[in-house]
Amino acid sequence: MTESFMENARDIALYCRVSTDEQAREGVSLDEQQERLKAYCRAMGWGDVPLIFVDDGYSAKNLDRPQLNKLLDLVSKGKISRILVTKLDRLSRRLLDLLKLIDDFQQQQVSFISISESFDTNTPSGRLTLQVLGAVAEFERERIRERVFDNMLHAANQGKWLSQSPYGYDLKDKELVINEDESKIVKLIYENYLQKGMGYYSIAKELNEKGVPSKQKKEWSIRSVKILLTNPVYKGTLVWNRTDRSKKKQTEKNDDEWVVVDHTHPAIIDAETWESVQKRINKKNIHPRSKTSPHLLGGILKCGNCGAAMSISWHGPKTNRRRVYRCSANKNKGTCTSKSFDATDVESWFKEGLFNLSKELDQKYVFMLVSQVQEDEQKEVQQQTHSAKNRYKRKVEAYTAGLIELEDLQAEKGRLEKIMTNAENQKSTTTVNTTALEELLNNKIITIIEAIDNLPVVEAKSLIQTLVEKVILYGEKDIEISLLTP
Repeated sequence: MTESFMENARDIALYCRVSTDEQAREGVSLDEQQERLKAYCRAMGWGDVPLIFVDDGYSAKNLDRPQLNKLLDLVSKGKISRILVTKLDRLSRRLLDLLKLIDDFQQQQVSFISISESFDTNTPSGRLTLQVLGAVAEFERERIRERVFDNMLHAANQGKWLSQSPYGYDLKDKELVINEDESKIVKLIYENYLQKGMGYYSIAKELNEKGVPSKQKKEWSIRSVKILLTNPVYKGTLVWNRTDRSKKKQTEKNDDEWVVVDHTHPAIIDAETWESVQKRINKKNIHPRSKTSPHLLGGILKCGNCGAAMSISWHGPKTNRRRVYRCSANKNKGTCTSKSFDATDVESWFKEGLFNLSKELDQKYVFMLVSQVQEDEQKEVQQQTHSAKNRYKRKVEAYTAGLIELEDLQAEKGRLEKIMTNAENQKSTTTVNTTALEELLNNKIITIIEAIDNLPVVEAKSLIQTLVEKVILYGEKDIEISLLTP
């Protein structure tokens, strides 16, 4: 009852279209189309006077036609019950466009009928035909996606930039060139993060306060700063096919599926600085509140008794409250017997410990850091080699399937051999200047000591966290300072 009422309350639409070339070539007249459609309506017993939409002299290559747009507007308003055409290609010659329109019609409970092909989406046979057409369209979409992927893969391997230019660069003839003004901001962001220990939030806040716009002329955010700090484009490397966008939620692909081409464009950040930033990003993060709290050792001070973090508490009456560092396991669980320590005393012991460390850096400690540096470098080389082998394996499969040319496969083999050679050379030549490392550590420690005395706590704390991994408090004046690998 409801369906019959809805159909009677809505109009039947006849859509006719012809291009000038078609009329001259095939004698397909608009009058003939209208007469055939009206006769079909009479034969079906549909007595209502139909609405007629005629696009005269418009091609079916796209959907931008005045009368079709008018019809679609009425469909969206729920004023049409059926749409009739003489042939499917009157509506569109492109299968994907046709299916999109039919899908929209079904959403609005509109039947679509083509009288020549006996195609009616309101009947079982019509829906079956629609499913077959949908399968053909999906196959065509996959073929198109495959061809586009192959073309973009070839362009990426040639070092061509395939999307809009990132901050710091301009795009000219599909190649990246440095934007001098923006590149200064990129260098400042890397310096603030690596040398001053500022976090994403602090960097974004500083840029916004200075009125520095992003590439899209918007304000900076935590996300935009992180993307800039992790994008290998700034060390001159092109990375493509990193993200799977085929589903609603984007996911990152395995690194062996990435297209990675080094030295494709001018670098703004040297490779060593970029890698140092990645190491800091990938280290265990300190809680954001600990980074910005006004307490010098928040987030890095550990209990020497149980290993739990030590946080700030307040002790004494309101008129004479004092800061204390207290073991969180003792405070929250009662599972540790460690006592509380006056915060000012602990911070003074830490400063004294740093000063002593700067004078007593022995060779044993320096060599331990050297070993850590070499171990990190070897892990990185192994990862690069593994990814290169996987990429070459995929290229072999692509060549076997006829998807890429022989020169593409040979180019990938050349890149693999270069990476393998570099890995072997690095094994035999990796050395660290221990004297320079010791001098670097000394200078940084002195800089931090001066910062504790002269800078606001939050800024001094950021500097500390670029060098100190953790501070372990065992008892009165008994602390251990563990440094990060430079």
